[in-house]
Amino acid sequence: MLLIKNIGKLIWGNPDNPELFQIGTGQLVRIRPENSKVTRECIYRDSQATIRRTQQEWQYQLDFLIIKAKFFIIEDTEKAFLIDEALEFRKGETEGFKTFIWKNLGEDALENSIDLFEFVCDLRVSEHTVKTFEYTMYHCMYERKYRKSHENASEEDIQSFIYVPKHVNERPSTPTHTSVHARSPDSFSVTTPLVISNSSQSTPSRKTGKSELPDSYSSLDTLVSIEAALYLFDAATLTFVEYAPKVTTTLLQGNNFQYWLNIFDDAKTNLVGQKLQPNMNPVFSTENWCLIWCHYDEGGEIYSWSLRFDSLEKMRTFRAVFARAMFEALHEIKFSSIKKEDQEYVISTYDDDVEMPDAIREDSDDEDSSSEGEADRNDTNGQDADTDNENNSHLAVGYKHNRSFVVKGHNIGVFRHTDDDSIEHISSIKNIADSSGKTFSPRKVMLHEQDSSLILMNGQNEHSLYKMDLEYGKIVEEWDVHDVVPCTNIVPEKKFAQMTGEKTLIGLSHNSIFRIDPRLNSKYKLVDSSRKQYLTKNNFSCAATDEKGHIAVGNEKGEVKLYDTLGKNAKTNLTGLGDPIIGVDVTSDGKYVVATCRTYLLLINTQLAGEDRTGFEKSFAKDAKPKGIRLHLRPEHIKMMQVDVCFTPARFNMGTSSTLKEKSIVTSTGPYVITWNFLSLKRGKLYDYHIKRYVDDVVADSFKFGGDKSIVVALPKHVLLTKKSHLHKPTKKYFGDINNI
Repeated sequence: MLLIKNIGKLIWGNPDNPELFQIGTGQLVRIRPENSKVTRECIYRDSQATIRRTQQEWQYQLDFLIIKAKFFIIEDTEKAFLIDEALEFRKGETEGFKTFIWKNLGEDALENSIDLFEFVCDLRVSEHTVKTFEYTMYHCMYERKYRKSHENASEEDIQSFIYVPKHVNERPSTPTHTSVHARSPDSFSVTTPLVISNSSQSTPSRKTGKSELPDSYSSLDTLVSIEAALYLFDAATLTFVEYAPKVTTTLLQGNNFQYWLNIFDDAKTNLVGQKLQPNMNPVFSTENWCLIWCHYDEGGEIYSWSLRFDSLEKMRTFRAVFARAMFEALHEIKFSSIKKEDQEYVISTYDDDVEMPDAIREDSDDEDSSSEGEADRNDTNGQDADTDNENNSHLAVGYKHNRSFVVKGHNIGVFRHTDDDSIEHISSIKNIADSSGKTFSPRKVMLHEQDSSLILMNGQNEHSLYKMDLEYGKIVEEWDVHDVVPCTNIVPEKKFAQMTGEKTLIGLSHNSIFRIDPRLNSKYKLVDSSRKQYLTKNNFSCAATDEKGHIAVGNEKGEVKLYDTLGKNAKTNLTGLGDPIIGVDVTSDGKYVVATCRTYLLLINTQLAGEDRTGFEKSFAKDAKPKGIRLHLRPEHIKMMQVDVCFTPARFNMGTSSTLKEKSIVTSTGPYVITWNFLSLKRGKLYDYHIKRYVDDVVADSFKFGGDKSIVVALPKHVLLTKKSHLHKPTKKYFGDINNI
């Protein structure tokens, strides 16, 4: 206590400084009565707690300021509490985290009910800091009550402000489950090193999961019921800690293709209940006989749960039913209505240990050269000088002339890749307008004709395309594609077409694929003889081509179609998992396709077994369709990152020639850029990915042409060039080092 008194002289010594003491990082939580729908509501996930003087003598207040997680800057005060003994302030502990609890005396306080606030300190906050903060609060209470300095107060005087509950049944701050299922030494570590989060995480109460089940869930049909052990990922120990040693896990079926996961203990208490949906990011581990997934509570917190089965057979039984239920929930069709080989394909995508056929042949290829020990340097920043309020929206990286083009409202920023591998803004093309002079914001841009021109799409006119001459920075041609068929997307005729003088390109509508030839003398530039039209609505969303001009097309139903030639039926139709395909890319040789869905990527090997041909050129046998491999972030990493996963379209890197094979895949979600090691993926290492966090959400990203060492990254207000070697494995060192952000 002598040490606190000595430090107190430093805290109170400068009367001109309004701030007395501060805890830099933590969470502000509101605790409501147990009969409330939400008993623990996270008010501020990242905040500072500050004790400060007011302008009135002997009066002090407790302030909470938001730390903007994306920028790590402090915003204005959001919550303030007058420090008084009526707050019933006291120190507590929640799941190993030091906390402070006090009564809600504000206008929004609930009458005749326990209504509390709790500040959960970050794990990095020392015990001494917690103790000093606590006693500074009591000193403020003393001065407010007695209107004199606390310096002459006795120890008994100060300790009289420590709140003692008047009722033995007063609800503690610790979640109710911890008294029932205390942490057990029976825990298992994740296979990839994880990290302590920048902000403390509290464990959800049982009502968090139960609230997602429909009121009539007891009348739902049970598809499968299997016993398992339930674990919850703990950020403090970086392990999955036993939550309940024995639970019953069921999948419930409702009407209209709705399904729920329900987990309850022997006392029939619901521990977890949630609707099946893609952001669960489910992972079935054959090594640990377990399912790992994410759960988002009503306050936006992300938790990582795990079910550990007592045999591989039980896990596979549950996985088959889970895959079927997830498929029906997304497609809204019966799983039994698709072909048997497609059923096997869907279930196989949940495997976590698939090896590609050519993995052994390429073991000797150069590995990912990124170095975990390399010092992280600032990315080169090519931000343009525009001062408008528009955000960057689209990115096109050049092949021929080391240029990148970024759409920003009605303007396009032009960026140069320098000889020292940095990026700089060199000019802006202002006020993009059609032939009638009406300005528009391009919905997509594509480089064309050896990077000498840029093809623009106008969201207000889906029947026309616009050719911009980049030397003059003006639209010089307007192409009417068709009077009836809209053009919803465009891709190059071949993968490296933009390096040549190729004039034609490929367009998509919702139910057709066609060639566009601007040289046609007719009014419309759609080539009718090179068009595949479907009577039913296929909802085509994206496409990509390989070096030979083979075409992969994704749709909103999750399917991927592989075409040899325009105007003909697809050689291969791969049934998706149900999630819309938002992006697709193909290796130059056509042997691999990566399709992007919102929460995962789907990697497909298109090569026919025993042949040198691919699914673009010949249909697969019914029993030989390739297994699609789901690439996703580990649920444990998602919890640490605290992001709602929404991937940008993934891309392979492209070399200086078509003979240099692809080594990496790049995508992003929220403020994170992510690269997968493509060579490792072929060997079944699905979690060999590296990440880097930025100060804002990533709009678009793409490898610089010529290899996989540099990545062009577009943020809403900035354009950056980063080295792939500056990305890191998702480890404690990376997440714990705020300087990397």
